[in-house]
Amino acid sequence: MIFELCCGSLEDVIIANELKVDRIELNTGLALGGLTPSLGLVELAIQETDIPLALMVRPRGGGFMYNDYDYKTMLKDLQIFLQYNIEGIVFGFLDKDFNIDLKRTEEFVNIIKKSGKKAIFHRAFDNTTDKIKSIGELINLGCDRLLTSGGENTAIDGKDIIKLLEKEYGKKIDIVAGSGLKSNNIKDFIDYTKVNEIHSSCKEWKNDNTSNSFVSYDYNLDYKGMYDGVSRNEVIRMKEALEFL
Repeated sequence: MIFELCCGSLEDVIIANELKVDRIELNTGLALGGLTPSLGLVELAIQETDIPLALMVRPRGGGFMYNDYDYKTMLKDLQIFLQYNIEGIVFGFLDKDFNIDLKRTEEFVNIIKKSGKKAIFHRAFDNTTDKIKSIGELINLGCDRLLTSGGENTAIDGKDIIKLLEKEYGKKIDIVAGSGLKSNNIKDFIDYTKVNEIHSSCKEWKNDNTSNSFVSYDYNLDYKGMYDGVSRNEVIRMKEALEFL
């Protein structure tokens, strides 16, 4: 079983390193689904840990159909990131009909593979209209790994699709289940889906009231003056649930 922790800050990475998770997906803007991390964060993360790092390349929130300016930015970020000692790149492209953008996906995969890194397609997959067709295309294009919630908001809701994907395609592409997985539901989820890799942010809310003094910059109205980050205690509980401790 591989436990991948989604990290959005240096503090998150240090927690991941101290508690010895198996893999880190590094990004920022987790509330937007994850965005490209800064170079400063990437370099500090590499200094702080030997845990395999997968870096997100996603220039903005919203969907996954990028204009030429977005794509040019993504290619530049890709070229820079591949110079570092990382495990892989996390990315995803869709077209206007909710299909995999084959041309751009193929270009990314080829560039990544030439650098000896892993090509990881993220949850843009969950917005495709035909999951079976889409995973076949990703396999044919050479993607190494797929992060998915089974086409639903959470992996718990998408567990039937995840179970199917793992059974039918798990030997051709690594299936990583993610979104909404916690220490209190992970055992039953794994027992049902038979997945070997899970992804979680182990989130908690931390306080910063300065966004509420005059102008609010809150992105979650239920947690005013707060921001999300990795919970050390939840990572410990997750590892215990996975019988890693």
